[in-house]
Amino acid sequence: MAGPGSADQIQEIWWISWAQYALAHGHNPFFTTWQNAPVGLNALVNTSILALGTLMAPVTSVFGPIVAWNVLEVMAPVVSAMTMCLVLRRWTHWWPAAFVGGLLYGFSAYETTSLPHLFVAFVPLPPLFFLLLYELLARQRWPAVASGVLLGLVCGIQYLISSEVLASMVILGVLACVLFLLANRRRLTGSRSYAIRAGTVALGVGAISLAGPVLYTLFGPGHLEGVPNSPSNLAQLHGDLLATFVPGSLQRFHLPNMISGYQLNAGAIYLGIPFLVAVGVGSVLLRRRGVVMMAGALAAISFVLSLGSTLYVDGRDTHVPLPFAILAHLPVVQGLLSTRFALYTVLFGSAVIAIGLDTLRERMAAAPAVRASSRRGRVIGVGVPMAAALVVALPLLPARAQSATATNVPSFFISSLAGHHVAPGSTVLAYPYPDAPRYPGVLLGFSYSARYQGVNDMLLDQAQSGMPFKVIGGYGWRPVGSLAVISPSVLEPNSVKDLFDFAFYGVSTRPGQSQALESGHLPSEIRLFLRRYRVSTVLALPVGRDPATVTGALAASLGPPERIGGVTAWFHVQHLLGTVTPTTFRLRVLLPVTTIVKPTSGALHGHQLLVATASSPLGTKSVSFGLSGRNAVVTTLCRGQRFQYGWICDWNSATVPNGTYALRSIVTDAAGRVSTSAPVVVDVHN
Repeated sequence: MAGPGSADQIQEIWWISWAQYALAHGHNPFFTTWQNAPVGLNALVNTSILALGTLMAPVTSVFGPIVAWNVLEVMAPVVSAMTMCLVLRRWTHWWPAAFVGGLLYGFSAYETTSLPHLFVAFVPLPPLFFLLLYELLARQRWPAVASGVLLGLVCGIQYLISSEVLASMVILGVLACVLFLLANRRRLTGSRSYAIRAGTVALGVGAISLAGPVLYTLFGPGHLEGVPNSPSNLAQLHGDLLATFVPGSLQRFHLPNMISGYQLNAGAIYLGIPFLVAVGVGSVLLRRRGVVMMAGALAAISFVLSLGSTLYVDGRDTHVPLPFAILAHLPVVQGLLSTRFALYTVLFGSAVIAIGLDTLRERMAAAPAVRASSRRGRVIGVGVPMAAALVVALPLLPARAQSATATNVPSFFISSLAGHHVAPGSTVLAYPYPDAPRYPGVLLGFSYSARYQGVNDMLLDQAQSGMPFKVIGGYGWRPVGSLAVISPSVLEPNSVKDLFDFAFYGVSTRPGQSQALESGHLPSEIRLFLRRYRVSTVLALPVGRDPATVTGALAASLGPPERIGGVTAWFHVQHLLGTVTPTTFRLRVLLPVTTIVKPTSGALHGHQLLVATASSPLGTKSVSFGLSGRNAVVTTLCRGQRFQYGWICDWNSATVPNGTYALRSIVTDAAGRVSTSAPVVVDVHN
């Protein structure tokens, strides 16, 4: 598959497969229980790219969703660039100028950094949107009804690709209309009736095409009360002023010594100094052309919005407030990422550059020196604008071609599934349990990371096999009260997910998990889970830290499995529940481990920093330090504090008599289990 193979891409491939499956089988495409069964997910509050999935349905049905994804990934920059090129032909006579403008738009840093997220990378419609606004307000040559219908349809289709891009597009469109009306307030009498007719048709068509999806987004099953992404997470995904000028690691010609903390999400707003200079010079020299002034103003506005709520420079918050702070607190649009507005900086900046190149070509052709020598003049007349274009484009070259990732779909899902009686629409319990990928953080705290795909392999396998079954667990936004979370619905008994997660990550992923895992009741709880949710098939992939733990627990619950096509499987689960007698299974979890790092053996005096490392599969709760003398009684010296390299505390050695002692660290894990380190012999001498 194209891209780094993250969970976000697997999610989008899954939705491409769902769109084709829903169309072919008459399901509601806006809601699915084929993942996060039996609760389901609302497609419209997730990045489901339903319009693209529908467009690619024939490819998906013949070749599968991974091929459809690859085609869309290749198409995204090319189609976006081609559309921009065709739109720019409205304002240019020399087609290479429009071509360069399309190239700068379709292969911008915004586009190349966004490609792993197709819903914001497939952007051929924004140029069409602003072309239609121009037609509606300024040119007015097309039939008013046609302009209005096209404008409404563009909005409706864009919503089904990315509601976030539509929202930002409309915000810039409203600003464009306001600027146009202010600049032309004395010359609108003759064109008002056309604009009203076309605008009314656009609103009507837009309302018809958007009414169903928007209502389903706001009020349908699985709709969100809150905003996807927490405010703290959104606050981290800001722009950076330095990132606009200094190429990052994603550009071919970058400056490693100047790359700092802005790389998290700000790489998308890189433009380069030549691009910015070209836009500025073009806007000044061509200020008499209204379309250039409009594009220049909108490029400047979108650039400021892309920086975020406060100004960051080289990763440091200057605490200077910026206009995006207003959008960040408005209903409906408060979940927007500021860096998405870089799309419009590139769009309008590329338009200024294209018109500037076209004008430069015309003036070069009209220059007396060029006209006097036809062959040499033609070379100069073409060479100078193209050299300028090369100077602008060269800093934007990406560092590398788009990556590709092996999908590793087991052969079972490609060739063996149909012959093993997995009934269409039946429910499958899968290991790993599909969820938001996570990595261990502080005590029992896990942070989300979309960079590791393994936990979502089953979603990819399900999609590639043609959606023949439903899967428990999933990766998508769903409501929990007033919050929006990306983890699957909690199904009881949760010891099943606890077991699967523990085997996959090798550590405890939630408080209280250890008690459930060590209770000795896992087989009975697994059987209760399978019966309650009418699971027909259990499939386990050979991935994660300890998949044998899961297969052992499942074998104790359902009897011996079948191993076929790279998976371990139990078929006809409901029949097995009635015929197989469960056996005893108890999970063995390693005890916590701790080691003294400092001090090493020897004499010491005064204040000492005691340092130890500690770990436990179930999470480390606390570490303390103890001292014992000849009587072997351990006296607790101090309780350690967690820091970058382990656990540390400050101990005044003068609080004990001089002599030889054994120093130990004592770890307690989340399950209350205690372990002690090997002793370090120290000689206290004060």
